[in-house]
Amino acid sequence: MSLLRTFSLTALSVALAACASKPVDNTPSNPTSVLKANYTLNGLYAPDFSGKQTVYTRGDRRRIDSQTNFDSFLMRWANSDKSDIARVDKKLIWNLDNDKENYRECPMSGCTEVSLLDQLKDRTDSQEEDSEEYESYEEMGCQVTLASNDFDVTPTGKERVIGGLNAHEYTVEWKTEFADQAGKKDTNLVKFVFWTTEPTADMNAAWKVNRAFQESYFEEAKNDPLKNLLGKEGYMALAAFSGDVEKTDAKQYKGFLKALNKIKGYPLSIKLEWFQQANACQTQRSPKSKEGLDLSNGLEGAAMGMVGDFLSNQKDKIIAEWKKDALVRYIYEVTYVSEDMVKDSVFNVPYGYVLADRQ
Repeated sequence: MSLLRTFSLTALSVALAACASKPVDNTPSNPTSVLKANYTLNGLYAPDFSGKQTVYTRGDRRRIDSQTNFDSFLMRWANSDKSDIARVDKKLIWNLDNDKENYRECPMSGCTEVSLLDQLKDRTDSQEEDSEEYESYEEMGCQVTLASNDFDVTPTGKERVIGGLNAHEYTVEWKTEFADQAGKKDTNLVKFVFWTTEPTADMNAAWKVNRAFQESYFEEAKNDPLKNLLGKEGYMALAAFSGDVEKTDAKQYKGFLKALNKIKGYPLSIKLEWFQQANACQTQRSPKSKEGLDLSNGLEGAAMGMVGDFLSNQKDKIIAEWKKDALVRYIYEVTYVSEDMVKDSVFNVPYGYVLADRQ
């Protein structure tokens, strides 16, 4: 018997054994809203990564599969294949790690998370980072007040084709100014670009199913921070803003949310960018400049310090063109929306997964 044939028979035996050990999925199939999308994240405050997402939704349950890949070789450790299953009927959430084949079981309020930023900090404390580090006013020890808060939605009239569907563009600009005690201001500009289309029958069906899920989730997620912060109307308005549900209730759109009602159609693509011009809290942001020349390292050191100060000033001039570089840029583009027949097992913990934590 040749080596190739022996290997083939061995491989076949292993495959058959694996199939025999995994039970046949006899769970029924039921109508399910299915959405597929691609996403990317980058910017001065974020490592570059991209991913794919699939969302399965029924009236009392939802599963989100997310596969994320980082651009940097040094960040490959953070690549992930994860799924989140929310079962309102069981009042449970399961967080699946598909690489490790384990899961966490949590209440409807969700698991206590160690954020990705915290993970990045732990990994990179001893490494040089390319991205800048964001500091809150509280962390800087700087007291500020909200000086202005402007929100505007504009239908641009531009059109393009996304996934074979005609789409129309809307832009959203949210501009805030925070002033320190000296009157210096930080200007934050959050820009959204929406491309929306006339909803198809599948999209309308998805909206209805998603609304049923969001309403059932809202009733059970007692400690959800968005629920407690916004209330039901605000929460559902935010869900509509993201395209998860249809805008149906005018009462949801109060204050700045009222402007969002100008956006018509089903969002196929959402782009978010955050820009900042930082003039406030300069003393707290960076160490105070030393007066005169620092001669502690001799004349050569002083000369190098002067060159460094010059280059720093040039950098400040470049950064002043603040609208050119986004602190955070996020793009989410829908590639598929349909009502499909999906096995009930999709909303259960997969066979063979090990419980890693219960909260």
